[in-house]
Amino acid sequence: MESTIKKEDVKKVESYRWVVWTILALVYIFVTFHRMATGVVKSDLEETFKIGAAQFANIGSMYFYAYFLMQIPSGILADKIGPKKTVTWFSMLAAAGSVMFGMAPNLTTAYIGRFLVGIGVSVVFICLIKIQSRWFYSKNFALMVGFIGLAANSGALLAQTPLVYAVSTFGWRSTFIYMGIAMIFFAILTLIFVKDDPSEMGLPGMDELEGRPVVKTNLKVGEALKSVMSNPRTWVVSIVNVGMYVGYIVLLGQFGVPYLMTSYGMEKVQAANLIISAVLGSAVGAIAIGYVSDKIKNRKMILIALSALSLVGWIVFTYVNMPVGVLPVFLFIHGFVITNFTMTWTIANEVNDRRLAGIATGVVNCVGFAGAAIIPVYMGKILDANMANPVLGYQKAYFMLIIVVVVSLVASLFATETKAQNIYEAK
Repeated sequence: MESTIKKEDVKKVESYRWVVWTILALVYIFVTFHRMATGVVKSDLEETFKIGAAQFANIGSMYFYAYFLMQIPSGILADKIGPKKTVTWFSMLAAAGSVMFGMAPNLTTAYIGRFLVGIGVSVVFICLIKIQSRWFYSKNFALMVGFIGLAANSGALLAQTPLVYAVSTFGWRSTFIYMGIAMIFFAILTLIFVKDDPSEMGLPGMDELEGRPVVKTNLKVGEALKSVMSNPRTWVVSIVNVGMYVGYIVLLGQFGVPYLMTSYGMEKVQAANLIISAVLGSAVGAIAIGYVSDKIKNRKMILIALSALSLVGWIVFTYVNMPVGVLPVFLFIHGFVITNFTMTWTIANEVNDRRLAGIATGVVNCVGFAGAAIIPVYMGKILDANMANPVLGYQKAYFMLIIVVVVSLVASLFATETKAQNIYEAK
């Protein structure tokens, strides 16, 4: 079969796939921007709506509640109707939510706006994973997940010091309105240029190029969900994802900047600049972890080692008052290590039917985002209960996170080694 494939068609696939991937990756920058942005504007939101740490955490968590609820439906949409339509229409919804949040006259409207943003952006990551499974060679799966991490951290980067300057120039309201308008532009790009599969352009797909039976698209949702959710290997990496991903959200999104301001007496810009060190570490880690894992064809050893290092990092970050000059290096390394959660997506896809890339990723994300929605709210309540001694409050709040990371480390010991290939048939 391979001999009948024209070389020029292969080159077209290998060229146009980057157009498709890049557009969705640019949309994904908005996803992580909105995910991380509330940490930097914490004081602005508290002043505007006259709220405390727990209610502030609820504003952030509205995004995660929506994201959590949509993960399995997102997988079904990606597998059933395709990434193009899914991302286009849901990006429009996210844009509307961002504008609503920016214009919110009261806390309830702000909650609704954030919830709509969460619903709208919830589909993008899973659609990117689906696009990778249809446009890119399976041998590069973990590396490509790493590139998604690079896009994610670009959004997280925008949500640090650049957001501080944007808010000081335009105000927090206008900033979120402008971000909503910009997202409409990228939704239009998706509608025009994204293709769900090379076959839509008359080109050979990955199944054909890799010598596999061609995947049929007549997905039966009930059977697909049962296949993924009855697989215990899916749930093991889902538990690992919780501790790693919640830590990532807490550090880069909700409490990283405020914690540094409180514990080290920093100004907001200085604290945000330090968190950028963690963002850069995460960006490097996303690619390096995927590259090394693909190269040595090992998933489990990396998962365990980085989970253990993540635990050590959180203990040091919480209980050791480091010299300020050491913090950039520490945060870079810590950001690198906690990006370990990217490996859980790779393993989930390799232990499940390759046709169900969207649903498999959705189940893992569903668990991870449930943690990201719930745990920071309880951390916020701990902070509110310790307002007389905020440094002690942060230590107590972060201790809760450390316990979750311990659970994830234990779960990583039970993960399945796939040797960088899909093992579903051999299950």
